[in-house]
Amino acid sequence: MSLKEKILIADDSEMNQMLLEEILSDKYEYVMAKDGTEAVDILEKNDDIDLVMLDINMPKMDGFGVLEIMNLRHWISEVPVIIISSESDVDFIRRSYDLGASDYISRPFDLTVVRRRVENTLMLYARQKRLVRLVEEQVYEREKTNNTMINILSHVIEYRNNESGQHILHVRMMTDILLRRLIEITDKYPLTETDISMIVSISALHDIGKISVPKAILNKPGKLDPEEWEIMKNHAAIGDAMLYDLGTQQAETLMNLAHEICRWHHERWDGRGYPDGLKG
Repeated sequence: MSLKEKILIADDSEMNQMLLEEILSDKYEYVMAKDGTEAVDILEKNDDIDLVMLDINMPKMDGFGVLEIMNLRHWISEVPVIIISSESDVDFIRRSYDLGASDYISRPFDLTVVRRRVENTLMLYARQKRLVRLVEEQVYEREKTNNTMINILSHVIEYRNNESGQHILHVRMMTDILLRRLIEITDKYPLTETDISMIVSISALHDIGKISVPKAILNKPGKLDPEEWEIMKNHAAIGDAMLYDLGTQQAETLMNLAHEICRWHHERWDGRGYPDGLKG
């Protein structure tokens, strides 16, 4: 596997292709396209293109058409484009930038200008990709830590309740299945993968309020008497109140979900649930 950066040169002039390859020397790998349609096809089939050098006036599909497709398919944010053209009209150049081009090089080519602008563009995008990866890694580590803490707390609650740790796993699995089925049958709840992941994670804390219920009631064999049942039912409202006592910003999506799950996980469609008797 080559470690050289790969440049797609899209120009209907073979002389221009050869000239650019000569100017940029053997520092890069090159893929050639003689028109816009071929350039799009190459981009579609190759995810290792690091830079596109794009002529505007080409047969079948011009450079503007290529830029429009790159925007439509969200390639423009991943692959920088340098326009190469003899056009000097201001509106022409402005349209290129409006469509996401990173730079503009006019013909005839100046060796130093071409080399420097290609190097600078590739360097800028390489830094951008490193920053994106760094942010993704930080988000991943934070989510992993959050999930670990949620799992520890939920298992502490289940241990006190003498329930198997499988209960938490089952709740999370059922929550995931129900949410995915929900978005299949209705567009009323436009849940993203992030939304689903967040709800599934927080579902593990649904019984946090049980930490306030006496163990004698939690682990009583047989049926609870009416007074004990009222104490047991309080765990939903108590779990909600415990979260308020944390003093965390209530506007945060994560905390709003936690409140709803802790308080309402025993509500029923027919209104016979608790603590608020929600219906429908």
